[in-house]
Amino acid sequence: MPVWPEAVDVAGLSLLELRERLGLIKRAEARLAAMKTAALGEYASRGGEGLARRVALEELQTSKQQARREVETASQFSQVPETLDALGAGEIPEAHAKQIAKAASQGPVDETVLVEAARHQDFGTFSRTLRDHQHEQSGDDGKSLMAKQRERRNLSFFKSPDDGMFILNGRFDPVAGNRIEAALADEERRLRNDKSDQAAADQATFNQRLADALENLVCAESGDRKPQGTTLVVTADWDSLNQKLANARLLDGTPLPLSEALRLGCNADILPAIFDTQGQELWVGRKYRSATDAQRDALIVRDKHCIGCGRSAAWCEVHHIVEWFRGGLTDIDNLVLVCPSCHHSIHDDGWVVHRNKNGTYELRPPPEPCADLPIWKSKSNSPPHESEPFPDVGVSNHRPRNVEPVLLS
Repeated sequence: MPVWPEAVDVAGLSLLELRERLGLIKRAEARLAAMKTAALGEYASRGGEGLARRVALEELQTSKQQARREVETASQFSQVPETLDALGAGEIPEAHAKQIAKAASQGPVDETVLVEAARHQDFGTFSRTLRDHQHEQSGDDGKSLMAKQRERRNLSFFKSPDDGMFILNGRFDPVAGNRIEAALADEERRLRNDKSDQAAADQATFNQRLADALENLVCAESGDRKPQGTTLVVTADWDSLNQKLANARLLDGTPLPLSEALRLGCNADILPAIFDTQGQELWVGRKYRSATDAQRDALIVRDKHCIGCGRSAAWCEVHHIVEWFRGGLTDIDNLVLVCPSCHHSIHDDGWVVHRNKNGTYELRPPPEPCADLPIWKSKSNSPPHESEPFPDVGVSNHRPRNVEPVLLS
């Protein structure tokens, strides 16, 4: 097969030309994916899925598991011809198209609406759009969707023949997954801040602490120890007209059937999220350097995830927009949630927190040497002129009112 040097020689290209090449690659990958899917689907319809898997195994040189997934995906695409056409035209990425096909195999969807969203949204935003769409299309407040997710739960735990270590792999429904994530995150923070063995905590990597956290949670003595991280945050709107809760969601934005939210609330502490009450320390000024528990809860509801990359709030740290050493206050409107990686980007690489007019926050890269790169937004698809920088000095005394109830179980 010939090799085209100009295809791999990118040293002489400008940033704009490199960006254009990446866009070309994305469209080419989408078209190739559509060709592969269509060919496998047709092969399966003529010769059966078993023969199609064998052909995928031999011609694509995949593993048996991957060959099975490829044929399964091809079968799912047969239900969404509009999605396959958009993929073949290079209009939507392969990952977005696979999500639509999988969703269509699980329940009713409006394919036209999803394809249009897939044309413009990044993967994380589209994933949330898809979850919301499935919830709306279910016709039963998402109960059937939650039940199907619950049915697909599984866990495998086995000893690797290579090195004798054990491997854990599992899938959980959104409620169980959020609870497990909260427990692991809480225990990982406890280990990281454990003063009795600070040297060991500092030497361990994040993934090693995560493994230690799981071991502690599963194997800990249950006599006098309270389970770690049992906090689950659920938000819902208060319908003042009908005097009832509506639009219940998990921390990661997953829609939740109201009946499930009420079930969780039966054994939960319910804290109304009106975050300017005297009972909650959300504006503590210079009294504390670290965010209070109440502030962290408020930030989780407000920011929902890392304002930079969208990582789950369970793993996020609290950052002072106006730095503490520069006189910044530990007030709720001077704090944002960022993951450790984005936190390093702020302190080490000069990334800046910006506040949008709608009250959300985002991270922007430093002006140099990335001046010709587009603004990276994680919270909104609004054009650049709809955002404004957070003031360089001082912090607003305005205390936003948020009337979403928060259920903590």
